[in-house]
Amino acid sequence: MAFVRATGTATLETARDAVAAGLALPLLVGEAAQIAKDAAAIGWDLAGAEIIDANGEEGAITTAIALVAEGRAAGLVKGQLHTDVFMGGIVRRASGIRTTRRLVHVFAMVPPDGGRPLLISDAAVNIAPDVTTRTTAALEMAALLRRMGIARPRIAVLSATESELPAMPSSIEGAEVAVAAGAADGAADFAGPLSFDLAVSPLSASIKGIEGDNPQGRVAGHADAVVVPDIVAGNVLFKSIVYFAGGLAAGVVLGGRVPIILTSRSDPPAARLASLVLAAIAGQEEQE
Repeated sequence: MAFVRATGTATLETARDAVAAGLALPLLVGEAAQIAKDAAAIGWDLAGAEIIDANGEEGAITTAIALVAEGRAAGLVKGQLHTDVFMGGIVRRASGIRTTRRLVHVFAMVPPDGGRPLLISDAAVNIAPDVTTRTTAALEMAALLRRMGIARPRIAVLSATESELPAMPSSIEGAEVAVAAGAADGAADFAGPLSFDLAVSPLSASIKGIEGDNPQGRVAGHADAVVVPDIVAGNVLFKSIVYFAGGLAAGVVLGGRVPIILTSRSDPPAARLASLVLAAIAGQEEQE
């Protein structure tokens, strides 16, 4: 795993904790002298890690992308560089990170009791995703859930209603996403549009009479993942779970050649480590 511009205590603490947990052998890309200095400040002797010297933000992302091309890095972790520089380097066609699939961000929201997580996409990368992008998000989450051990994932495509209303485009598009995803992946159930309560609350689904042996009936009240209509809805949803319900947000960008982790300065250490776990799962081959 390449930590891109791995300076600063937060990034290095994450790398150190990953080594201790046996999650990764970090490649610390950035100014070598500064990395060594910052590592010493947190009392880490850099055992289990390798420093790859690179100068500046552009130099760090370019070097990290080369490590992926060489097969030395199985993923990319954003360190102390601007997000636009980090993602800009990745989305360039010449980088080799892009594939024919669209890049989508997925959060795995883990409740305080450590129970079943809920996946959310896209709350971080795609601002106003069209039907094709939301379909990609649904399919990526279905594949990730199977890697997480859920044999037949249930994905809800969210709107503010379960009815298709011309005045509410997200409801019409929610149905389109569910149909397109279901046609592309017969090993999961996709339903939309659904409001959030109908997606996750069995009681709400029962009261509304959304039951039965069909995709909508199987998903309603039991969704493993939700596709949000836009980044605002996703951002509000995941932060509400974090700050009001005490949930933990592990995040990863999927659709590229390798998993990509976008860290935030406000992420607690546990969330950073959980994101590495999620990326490791995402990088596994899906079992047939």
